[in-house]
Amino acid sequence: MMKNSYFQLILSVAAVFVVTTTACDRLSVKDDLNDVQFELTDHRGDKITFPDSFQGKSVLIGYVYTHCPDICPMITFNMRDVEQELDSDDLHFVSISFDPNRDTPEILADYARNYRLNDEKWSLLTGDRRTISELLDRLNIATVKTPSRFTESGHQIYFIDHTDRVTLIDSEGKIRRHYTGSELRSEEVISDIRQLLEID
Repeated sequence: MMKNSYFQLILSVAAVFVVTTTACDRLSVKDDLNDVQFELTDHRGDKITFPDSFQGKSVLIGYVYTHCPDICPMITFNMRDVEQELDSDDLHFVSISFDPNRDTPEILADYARNYRLNDEKWSLLTGDRRTISELLDRLNIATVKTPSRFTESGHQIYFIDHTDRVTLIDSEGKIRRHYTGSELRSEEVISDIRQLLEID
């Protein structure tokens, strides 16, 4: 009886060790963004320096454009599910547009209202094309613009194929994990964020 109890204790400790080790490895630092600064504009028209403006908070980042017909709405809804389930002043949500020609601060503000995003906890960012391109390159986000077509009135229509990703960054500007944005599981992300906030 004593022997069985001893082995059960050993197994329990081993299980805890495996779970803890796996969680820590999952959130190990993938990249450090402290050597870069990108001057952007948010949906309020305020100037933002990424990632410096978010120092002190963990950040969940999605990459979207407002004319996206499929993946981007899923990414935004999935991130919003996380935001609605996890109430923390140490967490901020960011959506970076890779379509600066069309996604002005005003358009992004409309997007935020349409998706009912929490204005106090969410920043939607745009900028000049060169800065956005350099930022996406650093974050390993690929985009490919489809050929444009024009309506009778001369309105340009195009779509952008892009990496389906959401990124978790810690309060010190270090990348901790990437997720598939359209298949984001809120319970998994929330668990990672809680773990990260405890680490921070």
